[in-house]
Amino acid sequence: MKIILLQNINSLGKAGDVKDVSEGYARNFLLPKKLAAVATEEAIRETEAKKSAEKAIENTQLEKLRQLAKKLKDHKIILKSRAKGKKLFGSITVKNIIAEMEKADLAVSEKSIIIKEAIKKTGEYEIKIVLAPGIETKIKLEVTGE
Repeated sequence: MKIILLQNINSLGKAGDVKDVSEGYARNFLLPKKLAAVATEEAIRETEAKKSAEKAIENTQLEKLRQLAKKLKDHKIILKSRAKGKKLFGSITVKNIIAEMEKADLAVSEKSIIIKEAIKKTGEYEIKIVLAPGIETKIKLEVTGE
């Protein structure tokens, strides 16, 4: 019996896959638990259309992230913080960097900014930003004292 998986199942496959399983397995387990649906021609066409639409959306999102990475590469952030000489009172955190980036219309999530060590001195730093797997960039951060 041909079925379309509605959820990911470890032993069978991912949601949206069309699989051939025994009739008993489908009728007694998969269909009652709504893990799968009977694969009619119409259902298969709908599933393929949904997959291609999701793929197109994913491609446009990846392209937007690539463009954002290009923008970020050329951008320099200047943060002012209270300091005595070169030593800051406190440290620069990811939240400080995000707040400054939002002022410049460059919004990224906290998880995507990677700081190797705490920034506790004035100077220039390179901050790594991972927007998606395979899409990463570095921005320059200049910390100055007030």
